[in-house]
Amino acid sequence: MTKTNTYDVVIAGGGLGGMLCAVILAKEGMKVCVLERDKQIGGCLQTFSLQKKVFDSCVHYIGGLGEGHTLHTILQYAGVMDKLSLKAYDANAFDKIAFGDEELMYPHAQGLDNFVEQLLPYFPSEREALEKYIKTITTVGDHFPLYRLRHGSADEKAAVSSWGVTQTLQDITNNTKLQNVLAGNNLLYAGVAERTPFFLHALVTESYIHSSHKVMPGSSQISKYLWQQLQAYGGEVFRNTEVVKLAEENGSITYAETADGQRYYGKQFIANVAPEVLLEWTDSPQFRTAYRKRIKGLEQTTSTFMLNVVLKPGTVPMRNHNIYWHATPDAWDAIQYQPQQWPANYAAFFTEDAQNPGYAESVSILSYMHYSEVAPFEHIINRTGHEQDRGDAYAAFKEIRAELLLDKLYQRIPELKGNIIAQSTATPLTYRDYTATPKGSLYGILKDINKPAETSIATRTKIPNLLLTGQNVNLHGVLGVSITSIATCAELVGMEYLLGKVKG
Repeated sequence: MTKTNTYDVVIAGGGLGGMLCAVILAKEGMKVCVLERDKQIGGCLQTFSLQKKVFDSCVHYIGGLGEGHTLHTILQYAGVMDKLSLKAYDANAFDKIAFGDEELMYPHAQGLDNFVEQLLPYFPSEREALEKYIKTITTVGDHFPLYRLRHGSADEKAAVSSWGVTQTLQDITNNTKLQNVLAGNNLLYAGVAERTPFFLHALVTESYIHSSHKVMPGSSQISKYLWQQLQAYGGEVFRNTEVVKLAEENGSITYAETADGQRYYGKQFIANVAPEVLLEWTDSPQFRTAYRKRIKGLEQTTSTFMLNVVLKPGTVPMRNHNIYWHATPDAWDAIQYQPQQWPANYAAFFTEDAQNPGYAESVSILSYMHYSEVAPFEHIINRTGHEQDRGDAYAAFKEIRAELLLDKLYQRIPELKGNIIAQSTATPLTYRDYTATPKGSLYGILKDINKPAETSIATRTKIPNLLLTGQNVNLHGVLGVSITSIATCAELVGMEYLLGKVKG
């Protein structure tokens, strides 16, 4: 076979991490290609439509897109920031936290000082604690050099990495209600009490407090513009191109082979997939048995059930905030729910109707769902290009869950009742099939303060010309993945040099 498909860098996986790495490296003059299994690029940035309304599949809103924030700076450098159409959330409440039947909803506001001021009426004696909270999350951010786009040492991160989220919140205040309000949107990182590191909470929360936006008409705009930038730099994206093997010769990867037998040769390779998936592509002895076993044994973050509803025009007032509801007063309870207790939480995201300002055109609702609940149907794969019907039992399961979830929503948003004209659902299997994450995991590998070394994955692998990027490395989310892309690309062009360009 002639080596016509020869590149400086071959990237397997066209999610945000892969696309961002591709743009950064192509901008440096490298010949780059991205191999994407699906029809749609973007991974978690994918969107779909129902009744001609656009829905986000995973990323419903983004923190840190405001000027001066790290994410804004990175996307500006990638050439996409100015092209995005953004809708800002309510400055005094981008999220509202609710518990059980309690009517009160507690605001999370944008702006560090404003965050304190908006919660103070609900916790009048807690000013000192609220100010300490803001100071603590800022301090943690300062200890993560790349989060501040500077070159630092691993020692800085180590100084704050062992703090647990529940313990740190208890150290900040002994008011348990306030602790739970501060942790109320923990679905953003699928937090687990006594296990989730505080830095995960701090970095994610701080970005939303800085600025909270919805990308209009959907988050796939980011991947669309990255693709355009990549093409402008001479890079290529091959869709419907599933990598099945990374071939190794003399200790290095020589080519990526796809399901249709094509080979893509490269000097460097970047895998933007779950480590578990990567290990299925190579039988390299450089990945030792112990390492393979460790990766296979790592616990994934939980998954979710998603209900998307299209509304009758002009019936449901628009909320310019998201609602995070917990069945119990404990914001950490929901993740350990028993099937008969479902739904134990939900997050509701609203999209405004351009034709009827002040009213919502649709709502997306997410609630934790354990993979075990859909395991009976796991042998059936159903995604674009590989359509399979999971059968009547699966359809009935989804219908029952949708009704249970709606019953909870009607209690807080009664005007929804009778005003839904179309709906669709997604389960952990949908996430598994469309984002290629083991068990439909929301955010990849579960970070655990009790097993810090085991649950952190490095950008470098044992194979010298194979790097990792994506949500399993460093941090998840649009911000985390973008920062990780910088770390991955820096392995090829140098950290000081790249940071200089990004900030320049």
